[in-house]
Amino acid sequence: MLVLAFDSSTNDVSVAVARVAGEPSEGRREILTEISVPSRGASEALLPAAHAALGLAGAPLEDVGRILVGVGPGTFTGIRIAAAAARSLALAAGVPLSKGSTLAALAAPALASAEESDVLAVIDARRRQIFVQRFTAEGASPGGILCVHPGGLRVDGAPLIVGDGAVRYGEVLSGLGRIPDDASPLHRVTASGLALSADLSPVLAAEVVPLYVREPDAEVRRDLNPWSKA
Repeated sequence: MLVLAFDSSTNDVSVAVARVAGEPSEGRREILTEISVPSRGASEALLPAAHAALGLAGAPLEDVGRILVGVGPGTFTGIRIAAAAARSLALAAGVPLSKGSTLAALAAPALASAEESDVLAVIDARRRQIFVQRFTAEGASPGGILCVHPGGLRVDGAPLIVGDGAVRYGEVLSGLGRIPDDASPLHRVTASGLALSADLSPVLAAEVVPLYVREPDAEVRRDLNPWSKA
C-alpha cells in the first residue's frame, strides 16, 4: 500500500510517499520520496508539494491507499491547513484517512536507529512554552503530552532531546539529556517521520482535527481584547 503523508505543523511543509508491505499496522514501511519547503504560504505549497512527491515516486494519486496527516501539536494555522487539505484530497480521491502526532513524527527518525531508545521530542509552543512528549522503542510514554515552560521540565535519565524547542531552549534543557547539534536533521518534523510512526488505521474525516493541547493564540488575543465581546 502506498501512503501519502504530509505535515505543516512546524516551520516546514513536508510531504512524503511511503510504501507499506503487509498489514498497515504491522507491515514494514519504506520511504520512497520526501519534499520539504518553508511553511510560509503553507496553503499554497502543500498540494503542489504532494503532487510533486507523487511524481518523484512515479505514483499517481489513484495508486495511494491512505492519506496520512500530522494533526499536531504545533502551529495552529499550519495544523488547520494540513487537516483541511487531507480531508479535501481524501474526499476527492476516495482514499481513507489516517492521522498522526507531530511529536511522534519528530522522535521517529532517532528511534529508527539502533543507537537510540529514549527520545524526548520538544516543539517550540511560543509564549515561552514547549510541547513535550517522551518516546522509547515501545512507544509513547504514559505521561502524554506536556505544555510547560522549559525551566519547569523535569525528566529522569538522560534522553536524546530533539526538536526546534530543543534548539531554541538548548541552554535550559541541556542539563536534562543529550541535544544534537543545532543543524541536525533530527530537530525537524518530517512527513517521513510521520509515515514511520503513525497508526495507519482509517479514521473518519470528522476525526481529523487539530491536536491543540493549549488554547490557540487567536483565542488568547481575543480574550485579552476588551472589545472582543462587545
